[in-house]
Amino acid sequence: MLSTGGSFLSVVVYMLVLHYNSTHAAPKGVWRRVEAVSGREAVLPCEVGTFEPSDMVYVVLWYRNGNKEPIYSYDNRPGRLQPSEQRHTVKSEVLQGRVTFMPGQMPALHIKPVMTADQANYTCRVDFRIASSRRTYLSLQVVVPPGQPILRVGSQRATGGVVGPLQEGASLAITCSVAGGQPPPDLVWMTQDEVLDATEESRSSGITVNQLNLLRLSRTFHNAILTCYASNSNVTTPTSASLTVTMNLRPLVTKVEAPIKGLRVGREYDMRCDSAGSRPHPNMTWTLGTTPAAHTLLATTEHGVNISTSRVRLTASRRHHGQRLTCTAVNPLFPASPVSDTILLNVTYPPVATMELGRGVAPVVKEGEDVYFNCNVDANPPTYRISWYRLDKAIVHSPEAGVVLSGNSLALRGVTRHQAGPYVCSASNVEGDTHSPPLILSVNYAPVCAEVTGAGARVYATGLGQFINVSCEVLASPASVKYSWVFNNSITSQRLSGEQVLTTADGGSVVQFVARTHQDYGTLQCWAQNVVGRMTEPCLFHVVPAGRPERPVGCSVVNKTYDSLVVACKPGFDGGLQQSFVAKVFEEVTGRSQVNVSSKWPTFILEGLTPGLDYIIQVVARNVLGSSDPVNLEAFTYKMAENRMRKF
Repeated sequence: MLSTGGSFLSVVVYMLVLHYNSTHAAPKGVWRRVEAVSGREAVLPCEVGTFEPSDMVYVVLWYRNGNKEPIYSYDNRPGRLQPSEQRHTVKSEVLQGRVTFMPGQMPALHIKPVMTADQANYTCRVDFRIASSRRTYLSLQVVVPPGQPILRVGSQRATGGVVGPLQEGASLAITCSVAGGQPPPDLVWMTQDEVLDATEESRSSGITVNQLNLLRLSRTFHNAILTCYASNSNVTTPTSASLTVTMNLRPLVTKVEAPIKGLRVGREYDMRCDSAGSRPHPNMTWTLGTTPAAHTLLATTEHGVNISTSRVRLTASRRHHGQRLTCTAVNPLFPASPVSDTILLNVTYPPVATMELGRGVAPVVKEGEDVYFNCNVDANPPTYRISWYRLDKAIVHSPEAGVVLSGNSLALRGVTRHQAGPYVCSASNVEGDTHSPPLILSVNYAPVCAEVTGAGARVYATGLGQFINVSCEVLASPASVKYSWVFNNSITSQRLSGEQVLTTADGGSVVQFVARTHQDYGTLQCWAQNVVGRMTEPCLFHVVPAGRPERPVGCSVVNKTYDSLVVACKPGFDGGLQQSFVAKVFEEVTGRSQVNVSSKWPTFILEGLTPGLDYIIQVVARNVLGSSDPVNLEAFTYKMAENRMRKF
């Protein structure tokens, strides 16, 4: 670029010289431009061309600016006796002591040192012995090198070779001024091989100025060397002055390095974030969540030459799944220009299950209604199995029984009171299994007889004039019930009066009943009702006349020794009255009585028997109305040598 500029200037000067010569009646011919640096040596060649061997150069004459009088002559005519140095004649006082002519194959006029006053048009005329004269036309341009460029930033002279640090995006104006130079120099601003500005703003009073205006500094100018070159000729080395630009830069890029396979709940992970391009080093922060709800994480940051690295340790939890982890780098000098990178966290975790009743289903339902359960599951990855349990027992899909399993739902068609209780759903994925908290289903139902009274009708035996308490217990939800009693027999059916009916502390109902005649025996019906409804079948209690007890059942000898026997029975019907039991032992051969034992329960230890005898054991039940038929057992005691315990 500098060579191009110098050549362009030379062409301009050359054209000006031609214009000057044409206006001053210069001899016709081709002018050759010769440049020389002031204070050095100018060489003006004089072309003699070729000539015949018999011919020779006689006289060489040098003229300046078309003057008729030569400024220098060289006389080479033969026959003269003066020495060779006297053949040279300098006729210009200005050139005395500075000019010489060197003849030969390439003759030239040498001016040393050349001065700016020597700049002119020179003509060399060569006269030959035979050939015609020849002329060489030369335009000598004396170049004065420009001074050293002086750089200013604003009104301050730049020293130290460095400007900045400057803000990225800011503007910069640097003025390059050069004093002197003939011809006036070209000033060119360059960085590396790129021309930034080659236009001078002013030339006045021997000062040439070129101001470089960079309206918006990009980051490419950081550490760039801006050089102002001053050149006015191809024969001189350009002078120059340089400044290195330093800049404050925004972060260029921020990148979060995340685990490739995602995160597993409960494990710790080191997350890394790199930021490059900031000058000075950036402040780096980590946030988790979405703005403005994001919260800042504690991190450590290390700064390198051009890269800053920040690390944060994260213990993966279920709440992190789907959240955004963001790393932000911001140069404190550019607070409005943060550079961020965000990743979406993928945390795998076992299912978390909760249960709820279907839409429109109340926590308490009536028996016979339909119930729907939903199992809400939060899991990553998704679940592959949903299971249902009631009282730790798996619920099986059974549409014919009104149990329907479908996806995350459980439907119970026509629910019964037996299906009340805690329900649990279980969810499974590759990370594990989990159970939901139990959901209690309450089923309201009309009263039913409790098991103690519901397994058929109970029988009460009583004597005439004897008061009995008949208790009625029911199961109901809600438990608050109202009772009513009805007495039936073959003769009458009547509702019992209120003074006969009592309420127990636990909410049950008791009837005080007495049979005064044989027509008072019959059946008591206990009816109960709650807000759901009235029981469909009453609890029944048969009141019959009292009699002798029935004999015990299941009697057997459960143990024997040489002098004792153990007998166990189960009681039979007591006849409606309190009963007791008696066991008598007789010798089988003689019929003699040996032991007579009474007990409230039909279990007897019969001791004091004779060893080695066979016995008849007679067991009966008694009440105030008499004794039952006896139960007879055969048994024997061991002989003394066989004194041991045996079990049947």
